Amino acid sequence: MGLAAHAAPTAEDAPELVEATPDARLAALCRIWGAVEHFHPSLPSRGLDWDAALVETAPRVMEARSPEALSDALQGMLGRLGDPVTRVARQTPPAPVPSAQATPLSRQVGDVLVVDLDRRFGNFQELYMAVSSLGPELAKARRVVVDLRARGTDEAVWMDQALGFLAGALPSEPVTGPGERYLQHSGYRIQFGATSGGYGTTMDLRLAEGFAPAPGTPKRSMAFLVNGRTPLVPLLLAMVGSSSRTFLVAQGALDESPAVKTMELPLAGGHRAVVRTSELVFPEGSQGLRADVTVPANADEGEQGPAFQAALKLVRSGRAKTPARNASQRTGLPTWRADETYANQEYPSPGLRTLAVCRFWNVMHYFHPDPKALGDWDTVLPEFLRKAREASDARTYALALYELSARVHDGHIFLAERGTVFRTLGEATAPILPRYVEGRPLMTEIFDANVAREAGLSVGDELLTVDGQPVEERAAFLRSHLAASTPAALSLKVAEMLLAGPEGSQVSLRVKSADGRQKELKLPRSRAWLAPFRQPSSEGEPYRKLEGNLGYVDLRQLRVEQIDPMLEAMKGTRGIIFDMRGQPRSTAWELAPRLNVKGAEHAAVVARPLVSSGKRQELRFSDSEISRATPPRYTGRTVMLVDERASSQAEYTAMMLQATAGTRIVGAPTAGAVGDTTNVCLPGAICVLFTGQLLLYPDGRPVQGVGVPPDVEVRPTVQGIRSGRDEVLERAISMLRE
Repeated sequence: MGLAAHAAPTAEDAPELVEATPDARLAALCRIWGAVEHFHPSLPSRGLDWDAALVETAPRVMEARSPEALSDALQGMLGRLGDPVTRVARQTPPAPVPSAQATPLSRQVGDVLVVDLDRRFGNFQELYMAVSSLGPELAKARRVVVDLRARGTDEAVWMDQALGFLAGALPSEPVTGPGERYLQHSGYRIQFGATSGGYGTTMDLRLAEGFAPAPGTPKRSMAFLVNGRTPLVPLLLAMVGSSSRTFLVAQGALDESPAVKTMELPLAGGHRAVVRTSELVFPEGSQGLRADVTVPANADEGEQGPAFQAALKLVRSGRAKTPARNASQRTGLPTWRADETYANQEYPSPGLRTLAVCRFWNVMHYFHPDPKALGDWDTVLPEFLRKAREASDARTYALALYELSARVHDGHIFLAERGTVFRTLGEATAPILPRYVEGRPLMTEIFDANVAREAGLSVGDELLTVDGQPVEERAAFLRSHLAASTPAALSLKVAEMLLAGPEGSQVSLRVKSADGRQKELKLPRSRAWLAPFRQPSSEGEPYRKLEGNLGYVDLRQLRVEQIDPMLEAMKGTRGIIFDMRGQPRSTAWELAPRLNVKGAEHAAVVARPLVSSGKRQELRFSDSEISRATPPRYTGRTVMLVDERASSQAEYTAMMLQATAGTRIVGAPTAGAVGDTTNVCLPGAICVLFTGQLLLYPDGRPVQGVGVPPDVEVRPTVQGIRSGRDEVLERAISMLRE
């Protein structure tokens, strides 16, 4: 198993947004909403309706006419979280960094040892030597003030390092810091149905850290002076949270921002949205992060200033802190909930249509395992926010979602509308299959010979019009509404839907036969002939011997229980041709071990997105082990026929036979959509299936987006189709005879 950094874009990588149009402003809202939806650690344990937050904020965002008005609207949404860390940060002029004061690292103010860590060091050796010199003083001090009010970013970085070296010198009693928990997504958990992907979301916890005093350290009172630039490191949080005699004086407002993970999303006008992506978990009885005294940020920072004087007073008081309940401790059980589909609204409200686009865009942005499939995904968001908003009825809304999903080049994508696949594009089709052959839409397969004969239709006829519409006009519409991983796979999907329409209707066609004659005809439509539901022919055995002592096995028909009889029948043949130009019947896991002459253990590497805090890594691990319990049943040569009809499990079948038997691939590249799937569900009860994790070759070569490449490329020709030849099979036969 491996974990690799992934170069996929994240919300934080996006260029600064220019919200000049309502849809650009809505796009900013969507990005921020999505960051909270997927990464804010408290959302899973609260009853907050985050969908409603977006829907109710969208009108204000559209009406905003300035960066300030937009920021106000967005802050209104983020304010529902009740989290001061998650906010819109307004653009403010950078504060001038005060010049360094020539103050010593440590000094005595009466009976109090003062340690001032607001300084820069030339290198780590200089830092170490300086901090080490504090050891003898701290070992005997009973009252200590540590000034951590950093003047700038550089000072804060050195301060962080200095506190690390002082972890054994500052505590005078054992203390425990907070843990840090955050959401971790291992792929995108399926919203509806089941999957073999094993995706899930967890609440991960970084372990708390304990600190112990050096032997002989006296009990003492301490105070830390902090400001908005102070690094809130575990040591500091442990001491102010767990020790009743350690105080915190804040110059300016204090929150957990420096101690937790956040995402920043740019807005116009120099503003930015800050989203918390982790939270602190303090031990039982801890005070948490709470200032004992707070003074204004612009107050005097000198020895006579209110912050320093308050610190002196606290350490000299001899009192312990009053116990207080840590308000940041969350008691609700983090709970995963499937997204609401709003099934009662076939034509959702404008706000829910906006939600649909935002939800889909964010899920693809963060969780699609192949970033290349998204293209220029940033420009897609405002475009489809407009299209969804302008959708005038349920049909145009559904078509907008088809078109949006088609922008993702992923052959696994298809839409189920209220449980019906392709409901809007056409839920039924005719008993024939057109395919593009040499760029021409030819009838290549007939599923009901009687219907075709009565209509006067033959294999090889070229399709000219469908219901009076020129075929290329219809194809252009389908190309913009269907998703595929490769151009060839898209052409196949388009061809399969050219004749689609309502269940029980008839389709009117004009076709041109091989002799050039044109004819009009009508064919019935049935859902049973639609690609996802069409059953392969079961006539005859799925395997047979060919001339020349060769074997042929149709993996589209072969069932698991037929594998052993098939291999018995193929004994002694010169080679076997496996036909995988379609979908198999889950036979690869039993077939591959019986052909494993290469002793292969694995055929693929699984690559799954691992996403946290808006950042994506890639988790890689081997696929399931290929059984080697028994010797191979067949050791002869093998060839597999493939083309763009081989998708998903068919492609994995090819990979398994390549790994185990060294099977040669003949035909055209496969569909390039291989890996387990998941789905996202949208308002109007429209669920979209997509690839959840990839399968790569063991050496890292991709299959998604390119397909399994053939060793010998052969494609059908118009002449071959019309003469009834299978040119791909012919080439495979000639290879095995060589």
